[in-house]
Formats: sequence, C-alpha cells, structure tokens
Amino acid sequence: VSTQSTGSLYFIDASMPNLIVSCTFNPPVITLIGSTLREETVHKLEQRLPTVTTTAASPKRDVAPKFVLHKDPAYWRIELGQQFCDHLGRSMLYLTIIEALEAEDWKLRASNSMMHHDTQKDTNKFFFTRA
Repeated sequence: VSTQSTGSLYFIDASMPNLIVSCTFNPPVITLIGSTLREETVHKLEQRLPTVTTTAASPKRDVAPKFVLHKDPAYWRIELGQQFCDHLGRSMLYLTIIEALEAEDWKLRASNSMMHHDTQKDTNKFFFTRA
C-alpha cells in the first residue's frame, strides 16, 4: 500500500479500482478508503465540507479541519467536530462529496445506511468506481 503524495495525486492503494466514502453523524466524520485521489480533490473537500453543515454559520474555529491520512489500512479521515448536520445538511454534504468525486471521473454505484443503536449515530456509505 502506497501512502505517499506526489505533486498531483495522493496514493492510498493504486491497485484498488473502488472508493468507499463513509459518513457518520453527529458530529460529521467522513472517511475515504480505496483508490487514488487527486490532491486538488482532497483540498476541495477540506474547504467545502465545513461550509455545508447545518451549523456552518457558527463562529469559525482557529484551525480548519483537515483530512488526515491513516495507515494500515490506508484511508483519509476528516472530523467536523463542533458541527451538526440535520437531514438538509447531510444532503448538502453528500452532494458536495459526489460532485467532487464525479469531477475526478468516479461514478456512484451503490449506497448503504445503518443506525448504530448503541451510540445513536448513523453511518451512510457510498460506493464509487472509476468511469
């Protein structure tokens, strides 16, 4: 598994033709696991995601949330702590993610939703393949 940054790509696993996006609420936590992503896509999501939550109008924090690359297995994760998403905010978050990934030729193929009864959080997963 390669987890290095070149000038334009962040490699997670170049051999994997799929990308899974997991969104857990609340607060929103977004995880990206799978194939390569362009650096500009990761930065676009870092900029846009905090602005589409339901509480985006709240006072800004000193440090904007950033995606963090975790290893073994390799995946990107951003936590939007101190933010909240009602159903409209979630839809806006999903739309932002889908648009950013479609610009990189990813196509949404399936989705899944589940409720964690022990924590009262829910997770929505989106499964993408390269077009």
